[in-house]
Amino acid sequence: MKRLTALALVVFALSLFSRSFPTLAAEDWKREWEKVIDAAKREREVVIYGPHNPMYGPLWEAFQKSYPGVKINFLPGKGSEHAQRVLAERRAGRYIADLVMGGSSSYRAFPSGTLEPLRAQLILPETYDESAWWQRKLWFADPKNDSAIIFTGEVGTRRGSYNMNLLDPKEIQSWWDLLKPKFKGKLGTFDPLVAGGGGETFIFFYYSPTLGPQFITRLLTETDILVTRNLEQGTNWLAQGRIIFYIGSGQPIMKAKQQGLSVDLLPHALKEGEIMGGGSCCMALLNRAAHPNASRLFVNWVMSREGQIAWQKYGETNSLRIDIPKDNLPSWAVPQKGVDYFMLNSSENQDPAKVKAMEKIAGEALKKIQR
Repeated sequence: MKRLTALALVVFALSLFSRSFPTLAAEDWKREWEKVIDAAKREREVVIYGPHNPMYGPLWEAFQKSYPGVKINFLPGKGSEHAQRVLAERRAGRYIADLVMGGSSSYRAFPSGTLEPLRAQLILPETYDESAWWQRKLWFADPKNDSAIIFTGEVGTRRGSYNMNLLDPKEIQSWWDLLKPKFKGKLGTFDPLVAGGGGETFIFFYYSPTLGPQFITRLLTETDILVTRNLEQGTNWLAQGRIIFYIGSGQPIMKAKQQGLSVDLLPHALKEGEIMGGGSCCMALLNRAAHPNASRLFVNWVMSREGQIAWQKYGETNSLRIDIPKDNLPSWAVPQKGVDYFMLNSSENQDPAKVKAMEKIAGEALKKIQR
C-alpha cells in the first residue's frame, strides 16, 4: 500500500512538471522576445540590401506599423552587385548591411562565414515550427544549408508561356514536345547563362532524369530558338507572335496578360514535373551586423504568420507557410497535392558544380547557334 502511495505521488509530481514545462518555456522565449524588441528600438533601424521590387514599399510599411520604433533602411540593386558591395565594405572594415534579400543565386557569391546561421535567430515558436511549413521543414538556399532561408515558392511561373491566339496549350504536355518540327523557329528563351530569367528553368532541365544535358543541347541547337537578356523582350516577342512559346520568368507575362495582351502561362504542369521557386524568395543575416537586434526582430516578423500573410499579399506569390490562407492567390499559383515539385531554390538543387556544368553545356550550345 505504501509503495502504491509513493508511486502515485511520483506520477502526480511528474504530471505537474510536464504541465508547467511548456509554461516555463513560453516565459523564456517571451522574455527574450521583449528584450529583442526593446534593444531593436534602441538600435532604431535595420539595413537591408535587396532587389528592385515594388512590393517592398508596402511590406516595409506593414512591418513598421507593427514596430514603429524600427526604421528600414533599404538599398535596392542586383544580387551580384550587393555581394561585391558587402565584400568591398568589409575589406575597408565597414559593416553596414544587416541582411541581404533576393533570389537563391544571390548567396553563392558570399565567402564562407559571411552569412550568419539563421535558425538560431528564430525566437517565436511559430517561425521554427516545421509543421507550419511546406513539406514540414525549413528550406535554405546557401551551400551550408543553414543561413539563406527560403520562405516563398512560386508555382506555375517556370512552366513556360504561350501566345493564346497561336498555340493550343494542350499541344505541350512534355518539354520534349518543343523539339517537334512544327515548333522550329517559333520558340524563345531568356538566356540560360543569366540568373533570374531562364537559367533557373535550365537548372531544372539539367537535374531532371528524363531531360538532362541532352535536352538542353538539342533545345538550343535544333529549334532555331531566339535568346534574349531583356526580361521584357521575350514577352514582347510572344505578344507580337514572333514566337508562340517562351521559356523565362512568368511575372512579366502575367503583367502583360493583365494589360490585355494575348499571352498566358501554360495552364498545366508538364510530364517531367513542376518547378517551384524563383523570385525574391530568400533572406540571410550577415555576421557582425551593425543592428543585430533590429535585424533579428525583422527576421522573426518575416517568418511569422503576420509577416508571411503580408509577403504573400504584396509579393503575389505563394508563401511556404501552409498555415495561412491562400485565397488571395490564383489557383495555378498554389501547390497541389500529388504533384512532384522540384524545389529550385534549395541548396541541394543549387550545387555550384552542377550549375557550372549546366552553364558550360548551355554556353557551348549557344556558341554553335551564334556562328
